[in-house]
Amino acid sequence: MRLTKFIDANHEKIIGEWIEFAATLVPWAKGMSEKDLRDHAEELLTAVVKDMEAPQSKIEQSDKSQGLTSAGALASVGHKHASQRLDTGFNLDQLLAEYRALRASVLRLWEESTGNKQNDVTRFNEAIDESLTESTTRYSEILDRTREQFLAMLGHDLRTPLGAIVMGASLLTRTESLDDRQARVAARILNSAHRMDRMVSDLLDFTRTRLGTGIPITTKAMDAAPVCEQVVAELGAIHPDSTLRLELRGDLRGEWDSDRLNQVISNLVANALQYGGEDGPVIFSAEGHPDEVVLRVRNTGATIPAATLKKMFEPMVRHSSQSTDRNATGLGLGLYIAREVVTAHRGSIDVTSTAKDGTTFTVRLPRRPSPRRDA
Repeated sequence: MRLTKFIDANHEKIIGEWIEFAATLVPWAKGMSEKDLRDHAEELLTAVVKDMEAPQSKIEQSDKSQGLTSAGALASVGHKHASQRLDTGFNLDQLLAEYRALRASVLRLWEESTGNKQNDVTRFNEAIDESLTESTTRYSEILDRTREQFLAMLGHDLRTPLGAIVMGASLLTRTESLDDRQARVAARILNSAHRMDRMVSDLLDFTRTRLGTGIPITTKAMDAAPVCEQVVAELGAIHPDSTLRLELRGDLRGEWDSDRLNQVISNLVANALQYGGEDGPVIFSAEGHPDEVVLRVRNTGATIPAATLKKMFEPMVRHSSQSTDRNATGLGLGLYIAREVVTAHRGSIDVTSTAKDGTTFTVRLPRRPSPRRDA
């Protein structure tokens, strides 16, 4: 039996193995439905068979081997599959692994069905696949590390000129000889400089985590209540048109890094105000329990899709309603950094989003974080 006929007759069996393999690509595949894992497999197999049965000249074959073919059904399904997997959170290595596993499954099932043993062809494909996988992985590692080192240097080098801007704008805002218009301009410069400073801080924190050093914390005995009150007061002043409520319950004392705790609360509350503050109140609560303090930030904005929730804390990720928001600010690192700070305190953070209850971020902080095992 020709391979094309075999593929046509065994779509479901082949796709079953595709789904089984895709489900192993954790953490991104965790909780995905069979429909999501199946994705474009049917369309891909149909396009492969159509391409294999189409007449092909030697020139066309050579062009295809060099990636010079014009867009067709295969290119179309490839583009769609890549976009879907990217939205789900698959990385490049996992995307390549899916195709590698699909080819291996088809050839193995075909050989088992027909008794057509082509070990040389199979072994050649396996060898090329193994080399391609290792090359792609190494290429991605080097590219990511180079980019992260560049971001670290950029963030560090921006600190000096940014500090000069903040200092100059601060002096201007305290100058009595300025008229109202000049005072407003100076205040706007100062606010923008502070925003830039937060972005630079986010960049430096991001590169620390990606380069393996982690976010540094210095814990000491403290009460979280004043930190919560300070953050809510500051953000309430910045967002006067939004309703921000603070609820404090129980003993909120523990051993944490005060500045980093401020950063976590500020990032979560600012995110809620930015993407849900216009639809209803944003409620920030802190509640003391025997061994931990639980922080919650709830807003009633648009429901976040389940697939997006899984990658909500990944760097530079916004869900669809956020990505088109003209008021969106920052680098998309706030939730990622919040997670890293909470992790450094040996705590946990998660998010839920439903039409009934809105979106809620929950942080659980042990009162006395256990020391790191690698410390």
